[in-house]
Amino acid sequence: MKQYSSLLVVCSVVSAAFLYALTDNYLMDVFVLTCFYGALAVAWNLMAGMTGLMSLGHALFVGIGAYSVAWGYSVHGWSPLMTWPMGVALSVGAAYVIGGLCFRYGLRGYFFAIATLAFSEVAFFVVSATDGLGRSDGIIMPIADNGPAHLQFMEKWPYGLIIGAILMAVMFLCRLLLNSRTGYYWRALRDNEDAAQALGVNARAMKMRAFLISAAISGLCGAFYANYVAFVDPRSVLSIDLTIQLLVFSIIGGMSQLWGPLLGAGILVPFSDFLRGLTAIQGSNVIFYAALLMILALLLPQGVAGWLVERWRRRGARRAEIAQGSDTAQRPLAPVASASRSEQAETAP
Repeated sequence: MKQYSSLLVVCSVVSAAFLYALTDNYLMDVFVLTCFYGALAVAWNLMAGMTGLMSLGHALFVGIGAYSVAWGYSVHGWSPLMTWPMGVALSVGAAYVIGGLCFRYGLRGYFFAIATLAFSEVAFFVVSATDGLGRSDGIIMPIADNGPAHLQFMEKWPYGLIIGAILMAVMFLCRLLLNSRTGYYWRALRDNEDAAQALGVNARAMKMRAFLISAAISGLCGAFYANYVAFVDPRSVLSIDLTIQLLVFSIIGGMSQLWGPLLGAGILVPFSDFLRGLTAIQGSNVIFYAALLMILALLLPQGVAGWLVERWRRRGARRAEIAQGSDTAQRPLAPVASASRSEQAETAP
């Protein structure tokens, strides 16, 4: 149960944040975007932080999910019951092809990162030049007559409820996987792939499993994003900027903990939005944002989550030492008392 205590805390915090933002559309928008980027960052970190697969092309799967929804609804009028599974399936299929090529030829580390980036960039330019997908102008989703059936709501709180549920499902799924044999295999591959293979771990199958699961989650989040914004274009869902954001959230939040990327998104997404409205000087928010990233990277190289866990462990160790010291200070009293009673028994007539 200890392993799930952090998830219970995350659920409580997310629920409290949702209730706090319930009456304010601006705050609800910040909540939705935080959960969206948090779920994506957790999915990305499942590969990078837990398995050692540094992907720079994860925006491809988000774009596939988003364009599946936008194109399916705009052209054919398909409902989310059809477009969401289609987006997830296409994302998994693309990940299977890319992973099959990369893992077959033993690409790892920087070579794997460059390969995934190349696939994502190819998709970016192909979509930007395709008339049926709106080229670089993107696709605007029309308003449906029956809005709720197509996940179109006048208020923002239903979207917050949906993405909050997706985030919690992603967190619990990742925790279950990391506590299973698959999770131990992933961490063994991350720490030393050659040693893990020597002990019988099927590296290709385990890395493919992590890649497919992460791609499926990313495609699902991309499908939600299309319904929430009702507009997709290559710059917003296929650009490398999106992948860099996931990387930054994970590094600042802490890649060693499952909830670290979510914490990074929870810090940086509201802070970035706050900076955007703080001053009218163009580009000043980017400067403040970059300065914050540099400060956090220098002061907390292990991430905010790693720093919090380390402090908690030190506090627990200090309490244990104090308790152990008090126990050792009280232990000699018992033999002395017993000895005095035995001496009294010997001297008694």
